[in-house]
Order: sequence, then structure tokens, then C-alpha cells
Amino acid sequence: MKAQLNSQDIYFILVRPVYLGNIGSLARLAKNFGFHNLRLVDAPRNYKDAESRKMAVGAFDILKASQTFSTLEEAVADINLVVGTSAGQQRSQPLLPLSNAIEKITAAGNGNKIAIVLGDERNGLSNDELTHCHILTRIQTDPEFASLNVAQAACVIAYELSKFCIPYEAGASAQESTPLPSGKADEELFQQVGLLLDHIEFSRKFNKSVVTKELRRFYYKAAPTKRESDLLRGVLHKLNQALIKVELVPSADAQICDSEAP
Repeated sequence: MKAQLNSQDIYFILVRPVYLGNIGSLARLAKNFGFHNLRLVDAPRNYKDAESRKMAVGAFDILKASQTFSTLEEAVADINLVVGTSAGQQRSQPLLPLSNAIEKITAAGNGNKIAIVLGDERNGLSNDELTHCHILTRIQTDPEFASLNVAQAACVIAYELSKFCIPYEAGASAQESTPLPSGKADEELFQQVGLLLDHIEFSRKFNKSVVTKELRRFYYKAAPTKRESDLLRGVLHKLNQALIKVELVPSADAQICDSEAP
């Protein structure tokens, strides 16, 4: 049976858009292929102005209903699978061809929220923003001119995703997939990781930021389910609590030494 996605679970997120025309174009192409969720990160205040409306052409409802956020972390707090896009220049993270990324998206399937994240027209996604992406993909183009306009890139991805989507209709459904952790849950887990690194003084010898990013990549590669992620977060929380308790309560040997002191 062909894998199915629910179009209502797909979110297009545009980070730091510069040109209003691209915002309108993204709203239009989303609607062209049956998608209705548009989110903007650090968007211009006038993002619904004439230029954007002109390019939306019949999809002003998508533009009007779009949600705005200050940071990508906030925008993906309720998202279960975050797919970042890149032209591929100077990226240390592995880039999946779009066809492979689509396979992972369809594997996440119906019932999990999936975000396609596109960076600004000039510099794309920053390295810090990429840490919130479970996978990173690129559209294979001519290496001599690899970079696509952000709306063009979104159009290609939307077209490929639409092949697997059930119609956007009230009551439309497909078999739900195994629940994945949300972005908020992932951030809470890595807050516990950060505390643990501090407690064991690991970050004194190694760069904490670099280590955390590498651990995050390892975690994303493992693709844990929501239950597995909840278990891991719970263990880390209890471990940090135990270490805090040890730090606050003197050991038995220390208490004996204190009692014997003159």
C-alpha cells in the first residue's frame, strides 16, 4: 500500500523572509498543492502588504491565517519532524537528496506534524537553526548554479509531497503512524543533557555547545518514538536530581572527618 500523508499535518516555515513577494508566492504554491499551514519566523511587520497579496493571487486566506514566531525553536515546538533545506554550500551536516527526504517524511506518516523549513533568501538557515532540524535536504540542481529561489524550492518540495497526500477535507484520514516527540519535548530533553554535562564537569574539558550539537545529531539519527524520548528524558531528569542531591548533602566520609576535627 502506498504511504499516505495528511496534508493538514504539513507545515511550511519561512525563516527571516526578506522579499514580500516570496511570502505571497509561498502562500499560493502551498494552496496549489493542497497545503494550508504557513508559518513565518522573524517576518517583516508589513508581510501582508500589497506586494505579498499580489503574489498570493487567490491564496490570501493562507497568507491571512499564517502564524508568526520570533524564533525557529518556537515555530517548531509542536512539530514532530523538522526538515531543513539547503543549497549545500559549506554545510558540515549530511544532505539527503530530496527523494530520500520524502521517504523519511512518508515514514513519519500521518498523525505526526511535519515542517519544511526554508531559510532567508540571502544566507539560508544559520548553523544554530539547523540544530533544530531532524534531517537536512537539498534539491539536486546544476552544481554550477545550485541555489534556487526560496519559493521555487518550496514549489518542488510541495509537488513531491502532494503525490503522497490525501485530500484536504474535513474527516479525511489515513492510518496513523507511531507518535514522534515534539520540538518542545526535544528541547526539554537537551536541557537535561546540558545540566548533566555541567554536573559531571564534562563541559570543562570540551566545548559544551559542540558536544551538545553532536549528541543532538546522534539523537535525531536514532529517530526515537515519543515513548522512547519520554523515557530518556525521564531518566536524565532523575539522574540530574540525584546528582544535585549528592552535591547538596555531604558524603559520610566528609561528615566523619568533620566530626573528628578539633
